[in-house]
Amino acid sequence: MKLVAFLLGVVAVPLSALLLVAAVAIGASASAWGYALGLAVASAGLITMPWRRRRGLTRAGLGLMLLVACARLLLVKGQYLDTLRLPEGGRRLANRLLEERDGTLFVARLLLLSGQLPRSDTRDFLPALNSAFARMAAEEGPIATPAIATWLGLQSSSDFDAVVIPPQDRERPEVAVVALHGYAGNFAVYCWQLSRSARAISALTVCPSVGPAGDWWSPQGEETLKHTLAWLEGRGIRRVYLAGLSNGGLGASLLASRVSRPGVELRGLVLISGASKRAPTPRVPTLIVQGKHDSMMPTPPIRAFAQRTGPLATYFEVNSGHFAFLDRHEACERAITQWLLQREAPAAARR
Repeated sequence: MKLVAFLLGVVAVPLSALLLVAAVAIGASASAWGYALGLAVASAGLITMPWRRRRGLTRAGLGLMLLVACARLLLVKGQYLDTLRLPEGGRRLANRLLEERDGTLFVARLLLLSGQLPRSDTRDFLPALNSAFARMAAEEGPIATPAIATWLGLQSSSDFDAVVIPPQDRERPEVAVVALHGYAGNFAVYCWQLSRSARAISALTVCPSVGPAGDWWSPQGEETLKHTLAWLEGRGIRRVYLAGLSNGGLGASLLASRVSRPGVELRGLVLISGASKRAPTPRVPTLIVQGKHDSMMPTPPIRAFAQRTGPLATYFEVNSGHFAFLDRHEACERAITQWLLQREAPAAARR
């Protein structure tokens, strides 16, 4: 038994050291520090078990981790933002266990260090991402994140997580903004940021989840979007704007002509840092938000897509790279808000 504990400690000690270093690097939340310190104490207990007379060090570390997990399960709930399982309803407790900011910043740093994110696109990425989380935390408090269930492989077209953010001034909205996430999974912070524009038209914001690849053009992605629209129709939504970020933009441009509900009008597309050159020419008004120096979704083909769309297209370009929605968030939010207000002006005049 002591040998097994020692071998477990040999594995756990480097992991706990990595997490402690990461916690310092990202300025981790209190819950992340609780997990990291708990694992460190438990690891120390395991690796020293053959020589210690007193027991309890490992249990103390595990107990601290369990205490943090229980606190998050009981206390995590956004002010407005909710993470639901669609289309049947309910919530996954696993989505409450980790702070989205901690995992996102940790993975972002790893991707940058490994060279998987171009330097030209990420000059302001980490500070902008940190700022977005700070703004969301000030408004929402602790939230659940669908990214956990996504990376656990729990998303399917008939049972998927969605971030749902209702408008603050209308109990039963008639319009919704459906946003498709990009590569690496569904992160509540992007959905929350888009909802700031959607509230200008009193819209419900819904951000469904597909797998980590963000492959909305796959059969699973298409079925997930169809189920999302059906769920919205059941809630009395009559007008929908389909948005997408990065891979989600590719997916939205491809799916706009393939998914429809008789009782739900597609009022327009919002494509942020992504559109497919293989997509049919949109038949609805389309806002295209693009970073001038984007190398991950190169700007020239996006401009060509806008030109092909013709008078239905509104093209908005900012001096940024692929992560323009983060590091130029004020300009992007303002452009999206103004476009949505213009599109909804006729409906507002009829009320």
